[in-house]
Amino acid sequence: MGRFDVIYPFTSENIAGYMEDLDLTDKKIITVTASSDHILNAIAQGATDITTFDINPETRFYMELKLVGVKRLEYEDFLKIFLLDNSMSLNKEIIMSLITSRDCQYYWEEKYRENKNNGLLLKKSSVFYRKYFNTKSKLKQNIYLNKSKYQQVQKRLEEVKINFINTDLKNLHLKGEYDDMFLSNISDYISLMYQEHPLEQFAKKIYELSENVKTIYFAYLYDIGNSNRSEIDDIERVKRVFPTLQEKRFPSALEKTEGKKDGVLILKKGAKRNVRV
Repeated sequence: MGRFDVIYPFTSENIAGYMEDLDLTDKKIITVTASSDHILNAIAQGATDITTFDINPETRFYMELKLVGVKRLEYEDFLKIFLLDNSMSLNKEIIMSLITSRDCQYYWEEKYRENKNNGLLLKKSSVFYRKYFNTKSKLKQNIYLNKSKYQQVQKRLEEVKINFINTDLKNLHLKGEYDDMFLSNISDYISLMYQEHPLEQFAKKIYELSENVKTIYFAYLYDIGNSNRSEIDDIERVKRVFPTLQEKRFPSALEKTEGKKDGVLILKKGAKRNVRV
């Protein structure tokens, strides 16, 4: 199973670090699907019209479970079933009661069969990517996992419009206007997206998207300024390609990184371009 064929149970980022100051009230946004945490945090901040996309079609099935789970489950029960590792983790009876579509039902029935109908086994199986999974950190890194915010999201989910697109960033083409776009750490994989001049090709794609989006949070950087995960971590080079980018820094999501910062790189619509390939 490849890196893009797995489901993240929860974000590996400190989303609260950069979303907690955002007012997304009645905003139209587009975001990567991944663990669905960008979606839920955006709803917590007021977003009402959300388009979400992912290269992995299976994220849609997890998104359905997670959103319906928030809608129907009390806060403490949601934590037991989705977040914590315990006897209630992904309890089959409860999970199947949350499913609202037939293809989602077929998908999860198969996954339970493969894992002896045991939710905890399923949660720890290769279906999910758990390398950076730490339950305590998830409570701090997600706005919607604050109990009062969770209850607000429960109410808002009745009114929120969500549309899923199965595509990668490279083949994403926007119609209509959006207020904000959240691309998580897709930028870590630009060398897999583009064989030649990956940073410059990625920048061309971001500038293309910026024609339809007011603000793009186009890169999440772990241990910003010190990491060497991909070309996007070379801040000085990135600034030459995106000369008017903005950045926001906040406490790192990584464990055992006291004092270190993560960051997001931000591009505003109409920003000056400096891309050569």
